[in-house]
Amino acid sequence: MKASTPKSSHAHRLLVQIESLQDGFRKLSKAATLTDLADKFATVLNRVFPNTETRVFHRSDHANQWQSLQLGGSDTGSLLPPNDVTYTSGFLDKASRSMCAVQNLVDRSYVGLVLTQQTGGTKYADDDVVSLRLFVQLFDNAYQSLLHRRKEKELVFALNHRVLQLNSLIDTGIEVSKLYQKTSPHQLALERAASLTNASKGLVRVAGKKGEKEETFFPVGERTRKVENPSHCITSTFKFGGKTYTFKLFEKESRHGILPFEETDQLLLDALTRQVHASLVNRYLHQQELEKQKMEREISVAAGIQQRILPEALPVIDGYDIAGINIPSKLVGGDYFDCIALPDGRYVLVMADVAGKGMPAALLVSSLHAYLSAYLETPMSLAELAGRLNKVICRTSTADKFITAFVAVLTPGTGEIEAVNAGHNPVYWLKNDATIQEIKASGVPFGMLDLDLPYTNEQIILSRGERVLLYTDGIPEATSEQNQLYESTVPLQEFLIRHKSYSADAFIKGLIDDIKKFTGDAPQSDDITALYLVRR
Repeated sequence: MKASTPKSSHAHRLLVQIESLQDGFRKLSKAATLTDLADKFATVLNRVFPNTETRVFHRSDHANQWQSLQLGGSDTGSLLPPNDVTYTSGFLDKASRSMCAVQNLVDRSYVGLVLTQQTGGTKYADDDVVSLRLFVQLFDNAYQSLLHRRKEKELVFALNHRVLQLNSLIDTGIEVSKLYQKTSPHQLALERAASLTNASKGLVRVAGKKGEKEETFFPVGERTRKVENPSHCITSTFKFGGKTYTFKLFEKESRHGILPFEETDQLLLDALTRQVHASLVNRYLHQQELEKQKMEREISVAAGIQQRILPEALPVIDGYDIAGINIPSKLVGGDYFDCIALPDGRYVLVMADVAGKGMPAALLVSSLHAYLSAYLETPMSLAELAGRLNKVICRTSTADKFITAFVAVLTPGTGEIEAVNAGHNPVYWLKNDATIQEIKASGVPFGMLDLDLPYTNEQIILSRGERVLLYTDGIPEATSEQNQLYESTVPLQEFLIRHKSYSADAFIKGLIDDIKKFTGDAPQSDDITALYLVRR
């Protein structure tokens, strides 16, 4: 067998080094920690440099001491340069039969290698130093790969954490927005915020305008102490309903101790406080809607009562034609009309208008109807009836509420009408000669003054073919889309004369149709009420 020549031996070593470089990178790229990387690297070098003890050292920067990355073995770290000297190349230490190398890594830390020949081993040559420098570069590449994988894991963890925070933010938004739950929305948001940001403590302070405040703590019952470092506290504030809501989180916890809060923690807290704000607004609007629905139900009941107060059908009076209408501008109105039959065969005609609209006006209409019905059962003059109504309305209404009214008593056989006018519009009496006379019979509105002011009555005789129109100011003051009044365009007296041949029902229908045509799409500004009497 032929002995190997130095040239062939060198080629063999070079082949081993190339294979070790290729195989080494595959092994080193699977290292999970720096210690694992050092152990795998030592194995690769021991293949290239047989009969060698390999030691791997690391230091975080040039000011720190070298630390061994392997357990056991001899202490050869003293062969590496001191901490105030750095090397980026290898060198031989012939006195100790060792070969060393130092490499500045990507994170500005350092790795140091010490290879020591065992007894009987081949002496290191300059070529070995060159090879070692190549393998040190291999370590540097593998270390960069380790850092990248570690960074990827951190990014994946951070991403998963953000996804968790986002999902929890959505869940919290759903929980906070629930209208019916025992836990207050700001307490729930505080608990979730502390959990998602890893805050050790938190509080919500609700302060009123007068200095009163309510505080909620997390954990429950544990008050927060003063935090000296501003970065260890984040705050978010909003105002609602005259109160200021302040959310605070303290001391972000981690495996490494207390850390400053991150920007995403502040964004998360702001998002949660916005959800609480929106929840409080929604609860307020929901409560307002419930109250509105309750009021609408009450108004609906009042409207039903008022409709029963107004006559469903007017009485049939022998020798007369009568018709009336009431169109409230709201669900309930402040106008009132009626034709009431008395036991002696006479009839009371009533037209009234309460100052204002809506529920207060409707209540006063009900009072007027009740008192009028009661007083009509007792014999008294029309002027005395008006005086009593004035006093009782004055005592049962507020200072800004009063009733204008026209009350008349019709004797069907003679056509006599006796009337009092309590501050109401004049009633139109259309005579057979096509002239109109106003029945004024003036007096103060009911409920305006609690004084014994006299009411004067007026008497007329309604002949056959003559007519009387009672109405409220909602008719002459009906407003068009151009903000014009009906009376200024279509004087009511002229309308009455033009339609003097109409029956009572036809007249009322024609009047309402004409008003609607005039107002168009303009909203109805006041109640519209009319009562029309014709003596045939």
